[in-house]
Amino acid sequence: MNKQKLVFSSGIANTFEWYDYALFGLLAPIFSNKFFPENDPQVALLNGFLLFAVGYLMRPIGGIFFGIIGDKFGRKAALSASIICMAFPTTLISILPTYDSIGIWATILMVIVRMLQGISMGGALTGSVSFLIEHTDKKHRGIAGSIPMASIALGILLASLTLTIIRSFMSEEDFVSWGWRLPFVLGIFVMFAGFYIKKYTQETPLFNEIKARDQILKSPLKKAIKSYWLDIIISILINATGSVIFYMQAIYIMNYLTIERGVDGKDISYMVNISYIVMIFVTIFAGWLSDIVGRKKIFAINLIAIALSSFFLMDIFAHGDLNSIWFAQIIFAIFAAMYIGPEPALQAEFFPTNVRNTALSLAYNTGTSLFGGTTPFVLHLLYYKTGNVLAASYYVIGCTLVSLTALIFYKDRS
Repeated sequence: MNKQKLVFSSGIANTFEWYDYALFGLLAPIFSNKFFPENDPQVALLNGFLLFAVGYLMRPIGGIFFGIIGDKFGRKAALSASIICMAFPTTLISILPTYDSIGIWATILMVIVRMLQGISMGGALTGSVSFLIEHTDKKHRGIAGSIPMASIALGILLASLTLTIIRSFMSEEDFVSWGWRLPFVLGIFVMFAGFYIKKYTQETPLFNEIKARDQILKSPLKKAIKSYWLDIIISILINATGSVIFYMQAIYIMNYLTIERGVDGKDISYMVNISYIVMIFVTIFAGWLSDIVGRKKIFAINLIAIALSSFFLMDIFAHGDLNSIWFAQIIFAIFAAMYIGPEPALQAEFFPTNVRNTALSLAYNTGTSLFGGTTPFVLHLLYYKTGNVLAASYYVIGCTLVSLTALIFYKDRS
């Protein structure tokens, strides 16, 4: 298959996946009021962030399910199925009744839909990573693996732009009342990307190779856990800091600036959109750079930079003017991009082909769930308990120490 078509189809699919998924985080304050009515706005927002985390806590289950499909039946089957499955729960959100209509059942239904989203997402990202990297020779895996990660930023940018456009055509009152549903209707289009991959792409050469050699495992999950349990733990801990930084700057900081600092919504939108444009290019650059200088070296330098600067940058969010906030947000976006760019290749090269999809899906999704999906909730809880957003810095620094330690034990097994 033409490599450009392969990259394009995978990137488009992942973009729409993350468009669907990101809408929830960007609309957390509205969801907290619609599905978790609470007199205390701080507690309401905590509930919204907790619901955001629920989707991530389901990702390891989806990762295991679609990972096994990938290792037994092929990367293409796993990727297309996970993408198609994402379309339905996202579209359902657009028609769910709120708490005011059916009471607690609205909350229960939203939790179920969010869980279904998490299961689907658990197989999509790591499936696209395995799919692209196994179509690529080793010396270009960094830049190939950065494409799905850049499409994360593109998907969130698309979600943010869609919200901005819809808000510009209606009053804020109408948007809060019913306009927030409109972006989720577009989520159905991700299904067509899944069908395209299923019909028009080829299986990866590495999977076909182990299939021809009759090396496909009957139980890839059992093999992954039995033989690579320590590697899976190391992989989870390497992922920790990147997940925290990504979701801190993508979700938590935006809500903090809106609610606690009173920054104008338009300024937030412009800042978010510019941040993701920067992230798209820096992510691909970081992937390309990792093919030249090595992935572990980039990770180590980035982790040290994050640890040394996080307190200073969080202080800017707490006390700085708008220009300073822009500076801090862009720096955090660059840190996140430098992390996620080389990570797919680094993580995929940690596991052999016959268990790669299962082990990678289990490790990456568990790490993202434990450290990424919970980040907005944990950081807001720290702020709620201490009254100081700088408490987040200690959490970030602690994660960098954990990831640096895990990186020492990493080995390229590709």
